[in-house]
Amino acid sequence: MEQKVDLGNAVLKGVSRSFYLTIRLLPRLMREPVSVGYLLARASDTIADTEAVDAEVRKDCLSIFHQAMKDEEMRDKLCGILEEKFIEHQENEREKLLLTRMADVFGWYDTVTEQDWIAISDVMKPILKGQRWDVDFFAIQKKKQIESDEDLETYCYQVAGSVGEFWGIVGKNAYRRYSEYDSDQLKKYGINYGKGLQLVNILRDLPTDLENGRCYIPNVDAKDTKAVMKASKVWRKKARRYLEQGLTYSSTLRQKRAKIATALPAIIGLKTLDLMDDVTWDQWEQGIKISRKEIRKSVWQAICH
Repeated sequence: MEQKVDLGNAVLKGVSRSFYLTIRLLPRLMREPVSVGYLLARASDTIADTEAVDAEVRKDCLSIFHQAMKDEEMRDKLCGILEEKFIEHQENEREKLLLTRMADVFGWYDTVTEQDWIAISDVMKPILKGQRWDVDFFAIQKKKQIESDEDLETYCYQVAGSVGEFWGIVGKNAYRRYSEYDSDQLKKYGINYGKGLQLVNILRDLPTDLENGRCYIPNVDAKDTKAVMKASKVWRKKARRYLEQGLTYSSTLRQKRAKIATALPAIIGLKTLDLMDDVTWDQWEQGIKISRKEIRKSVWQAICH
């Protein structure tokens, strides 16, 4: 129990930033599987993003990550590679701590209920697939831009839409009457909600990604910032529609804390899109960030939703 509390306080709070508030708002029975799933996904994301390590090594680590969740030998192998090749390259001390504590994170995963253990295992499959694709496409194949709308939608499903689906499964595991929606409706809206959140992340980070030689927006001249801004409007509109489905999703939940926690990311995401609508490219390059005051207002809006 002490180890779980320590991971939640020392590690989870450090790497989850604003999402930590969402986790804290969740009802108790959902909090643990969501926390464990988040730490595993954040660790694999850190592996994928550690550009100081050779791309083939990163891809190999992502390939064995899911096996490591179930097999002690593969777990020891992965933790050994992280210690030898990855930890020293972490400039973010919180992410460094996460990779240092991976054996403990896997140990926490081992303690969740069987149904949540399966749900976490299932959601990590598409997440890892999307992360491997990202490393392979941009770092190994040296591609510069996602090639089609379908490819972007697929990527958004893998790394985030699948999480929306997972959220509904965990909710139903915890509370039999979790939502007024049936499982199929909940799955559809959950997937779109997750995709919307990922699109917000992609759009927010667009200038930084372009500077680093990668573009997640297809069918646009990545060197023409005016064209990129115009194309981004289409995806902001789609992201907004997906996030509004997220608010609809949250409104169907019967558990009050789950309703509040689920609404909060959508409200923050919509405000982030509003900021993007009103900035110049130069301002966008400086970063899009919701103020602490707006975060507090968003919590109140989620409570009243």
